[in-house]
Amino acid sequence: MRSMERGVVSAGRDPKTGDHRYPTLELTRLTIPRRVYTQAHMDVVAESVKAVCDARETTRGLKMVYEPKYLRFFQARFDRL
Repeated sequence: MRSMERGVVSAGRDPKTGDHRYPTLELTRLTIPRRVYTQAHMDVVAESVKAVCDARETTRGLKMVYEPKYLRFFQARFDRL
């Protein structure tokens, strides 16, 4: 299973101003290969997602410390705030 940020990092920068593009929603995409995992695997995934959701009030964000010219959503580096 993989996750990917689908928000400001994926949206990139405005080529004219260089400012970040801020989408309406900050989302996370979860991808799960078909016919690979058992129900027990899916239960662990569901429990993990619930734990992240339950901790949302105490979870802090990240700041981008490295931003490559291309494919920043694959190669950017972050540090805790």
